[in-house]
Amino acid sequence: MDFEEFREPTKKERRIRDYSYRKALEGVFDAKTIEAIEKLIASRVIEDIYYPVSTGKEADVYYAKSPKGEELAVKIYRIHTSAFKKIDIYVIQDKRFQARKSPIKQKWAWARREFKNLKLAYNAGVHVPKPIRLFRNVLVMQFIGKNGTPAPQLVNVEELVNPEYTFKVLINDVKLMFQKAKLVHADLSPFNILILDKKEPYIIDMAQGVRVSHPYALQFLYRDIHHIVSFFKGFLDETPDIDDIFEEITGEKPSILVKSILNEL
Repeated sequence: MDFEEFREPTKKERRIRDYSYRKALEGVFDAKTIEAIEKLIASRVIEDIYYPVSTGKEADVYYAKSPKGEELAVKIYRIHTSAFKKIDIYVIQDKRFQARKSPIKQKWAWARREFKNLKLAYNAGVHVPKPIRLFRNVLVMQFIGKNGTPAPQLVNVEELVNPEYTFKVLINDVKLMFQKAKLVHADLSPFNILILDKKEPYIIDMAQGVRVSHPYALQFLYRDIHHIVSFFKGFLDETPDIDDIFEEITGEKPSILVKSILNEL
């Protein structure tokens, strides 16, 4: 997508809370999502939503701005159209998912889960978008990019200014997440890491993240490390051993059971 073709609307053109704005929203979102967006606008968390910068199976991310002109990312989990599957293994021990819930409330709970994980990681010093506000299935956070153009996914980056630096930051982020935030991302890969200025990594998509007490936390951690190391073999002459990184983070060597998760890839 060529983001340069988008321009900010004039005051006259802005899609705020008038009839035409709501009709425009109705063409994209369901009624409850529209209510959530309007609530965030009324609360002066966001001023305008402009265009999508990322689309996924479960959610879309939109470029937005605050009333102060700050760049924002607004992640909206689709309530009725997304295929919300294969989350059972991640939500073991999560009371929010133990009781039967409607699909709508399940999406709200998943959004709350991402917001909480983002806060835990951000407060631990991990490079993640700063979480700002959550209402229902709409998550507002820091925009990773510049002037409306999002930072690219690591998988799409052909050049890094300093691959050694980027690799070390990522491994340290995984370590901080485990040791300070008491979290494991559980699905870390080049697809959910953004690279700003060809150097600074930011980890995204935190909803499936699990607590370190989760029965599969160590397996997920080992897989996360594997994905990072495997990708950076294309940028670095030498990469550390996965087992050594795992031991540095956890204080123990990976067991055969932990390493068996790679057989599922």
